[in-house]
Amino acid sequence: MIKIEHTIFSLPFVLSASFLAIIHLNYNFDNWQNFLWIVLSLFAARSAGMTLNRLIDSNIDARNPRTATREIPKGDISKKTALIFTFAAVAILLFCASQLPSICIRLSPIAMVWLLAYSFLKRFTWLCHFFLGTTLGGATYAGWIAITGSAFDLYDNFLWAPIYLSLAVSFWVAGFDIYYSLQDEEFDQKEKLYSIPSIFGSEKAKMIARFCHLLTPLFLYLTAFDLGLGLVFKIGILAVIFCLIYEQNLVEKNKIEEAFFTINTWISVLILFFVVLEFLLGARNF
Repeated sequence: MIKIEHTIFSLPFVLSASFLAIIHLNYNFDNWQNFLWIVLSLFAARSAGMTLNRLIDSNIDARNPRTATREIPKGDISKKTALIFTFAAVAILLFCASQLPSICIRLSPIAMVWLLAYSFLKRFTWLCHFFLGTTLGGATYAGWIAITGSAFDLYDNFLWAPIYLSLAVSFWVAGFDIYYSLQDEEFDQKEKLYSIPSIFGSEKAKMIARFCHLLTPLFLYLTAFDLGLGLVFKIGILAVIFCLIYEQNLVEKNKIEEAFFTINTWISVLILFFVVLEFLLGARNF
């Protein structure tokens, strides 16, 4: 029921934020076990969030021909089993957060509310796509906090770099979630569910998604500028732009599944690849 692809979307960006935080700390970091807890936290959070979404939407999924074969509507997984799995995932998340800087466990209730709230928003507002974006964007910011122990820099000044990176992820996710919801435009209208395609139509929805994806490389560039990153990361931004253009072309050809799963996995992995390169090149100077 919970596909590895769902986590691969967000995990590389979370790890990217963590590596960038170490660069910001001038490589003054030796708690490498934090990366284990970050990875496990992300898997637990995504598992809890996706399972909650499947539970809360199970009746809607059963009426939608595209989703009627999902495990809960089909009866392959009972609601009780899914609920137990959700509690187990939340327990793992809380334990992992407790192994990270203390701010992580203090902020964990916000993460819980965020994971729960998304599943209800489609019933009330078309802004649900952007809320989903902030969920993964917030996870990216959490990757930074899990390394630095703070949302502030060493001199207690507010730092924009993790905000910019989180916004890049938020708009990227919102854009591809709008594309994905094109498949359910007619169903959402029939069920009176709020999605951008069902409210504004498919053509305007594509325009909004394209605008979101224009903002993604912009905020990635601002991240690079704020942290003083070099050419390597900027080449990564160009690679992301190419992938986003290709994704839009696939959507126009109605290859939404390929655009959603394949291209977006490439984007997140590419960013992590270029961040690690930037990290390793910088580490040679220390």
